[in-house]
Amino acid sequence: MNNAVYQNRKPSVNIEYVHTFSASEGRSVELSKIVEQARLEAIKLRHSASEEKLQQSERELLVSLAELDDESDYDEEFLKPSKLATDTTRNVLLQAYRGHTNFSLLPKFVTADGDGGIRIQWQKEAKELRLLCSDEGELKLYWQNGSEYGLENPKITNLITRFRWLKEA
Repeated sequence: MNNAVYQNRKPSVNIEYVHTFSASEGRSVELSKIVEQARLEAIKLRHSASEEKLQQSERELLVSLAELDDESDYDEEFLKPSKLATDTTRNVLLQAYRGHTNFSLLPKFVTADGDGGIRIQWQKEAKELRLLCSDEGELKLYWQNGSEYGLENPKITNLITRFRWLKEA
């Protein structure tokens, strides 16, 4: 047999008929049950890793929003984000992050707009996504890819769709 072909062959076993012996219990155990348990454990680990990544992204987002609260950065001409702007932005983004599995793209920047609102921008290659929240909690969602750009309704589903769009870059 050709050595390259032999190396690429994978052994196969029909686990429906394979049994092993458990000395501690003194009885036959179906290997398929062991394999199924290992598969379920692997799924749990993947889910746990996804949850951990999501929680880290959420923590970093919350820290970025909390940093906007530093009074020393503002004066009468450059206003601090309103509580409504901060709460609205946080709530919308947390819902969107939780609705997008495996989301790990952190914003390029989170900043005050100087009028009591918040600007958040994500960027990946030529694609940009911006979420703006006014001091009155009004949201706007802008996207741009080179010379193409648009404004969308900032509902959660559109934000999640744009996160996926951005991630595809």
